[in-house]
Amino acid sequence: MKSGRIVGLCVALTFVLTGCGESSKLYPSSKADGVFFSVPKSWNSLSTAALNKYEMGASDKQTSDRRSLVKWQIAFSTDPKIKVSQVFTLKPPTSPLVFARVRDLTSTEMNEFSYNSLRDVVTPITQLLKGVDLGAPDFKIISDEVIVEKGARGIQTIYSFSIDGVEQTLNQRALMSNDRSTLYFLLARCATTCYTKNKKVMEEIVNSYTVQGAK
Repeated sequence: MKSGRIVGLCVALTFVLTGCGESSKLYPSSKADGVFFSVPKSWNSLSTAALNKYEMGASDKQTSDRRSLVKWQIAFSTDPKIKVSQVFTLKPPTSPLVFARVRDLTSTEMNEFSYNSLRDVVTPITQLLKGVDLGAPDFKIISDEVIVEKGARGIQTIYSFSIDGVEQTLNQRALMSNDRSTLYFLLARCATTCYTKNKKVMEEIVNSYTVQGAK
């Protein structure tokens, strides 16, 4: 077997074997939803079960309704003491934090979702761009581009704003399945000083987010 083929075989088997050298990454995925991404093996995870349990304890109806639509979610951080509550707040984390989610869209969302809707999944970016005063006067978009995957299409937006005097940078991918039934979402964020320091690895994580679609 030629050396090039051996290298190719090692790459292909990285997901299931370590015989070609142990992988330095984890590959969280939802096979049922056809989505996966990669994170450094040294990062700490918060499981789907832990995230679901936290949201089940929420008293407001909006959170409860949203939780009922979630099909899969997971989070990772370099912080060994990361708490689930930190995933569900926009307070700037001091360590890199990544959150991925797949959820069904409501019938209304299926009919009305646009690229702007995808941008606004976490932060009301559209309103902020229109100059609506939402308490983030330093809001800015760093980049914004259309992303087309095999099973979905949407928007990748990198933006920043401050909360309580601390600026954070957020890098998100929000995509809608080709049949408009499912939302695929990944968010990597950190205080801007932290994001700048860890920019390479955080961009690698976001760029690895792949949606092949449910089979």
